Amino acid sequence: MLEALHDVYLDLIKWRNREVDPRENQLVRWLLLLEASEDEEITQVLEEIAMQEDQVLEKAMDEWELVSQDPAVLLAYEARRKELLDEKSALKRAEKLGEEKGKQIGEEIGEKKGILKVALSMIQKGLDTQTIAEFTHLTPEEIDKLRHQ
Repeated sequence: MLEALHDVYLDLIKWRNREVDPRENQLVRWLLLLEASEDEEITQVLEEIAMQEDQVLEKAMDEWELVSQDPAVLLAYEARRKELLDEKSALKRAEKLGEEKGKQIGEEIGEKKGILKVALSMIQKGLDTQTIAEFTHLTPEEIDKLRHQ
């Protein structure tokens, strides 16, 4: 199923890049029909094809037009669309929060590594545990652990 969805997505990209022609490929026409309500250019191309050569597509577009005039269907469509947009927005927010949290954790790890490196240098210079703790804010246990590495 995922492979089929991937192919659909690729065909839509190919359409945008003018790599496929809906006049030559019936599957592309039907895939584009899914996007037609959001894109006037796609709608125009599909209407031309429907009028000239594809009676099934014409019937589908006529039916779509009838259904899209039904207030209950429109309400359900808008509710679903809002739900999808809200979900997309929530995912973007979660992704941004995840990136910020990851960055914060990375900075904390980097800072801790830097402090440990300084403490190790201080140990190598012969400084006592209390002085090292005062400058690095490491616990005496952490400093002792470094001494024994």
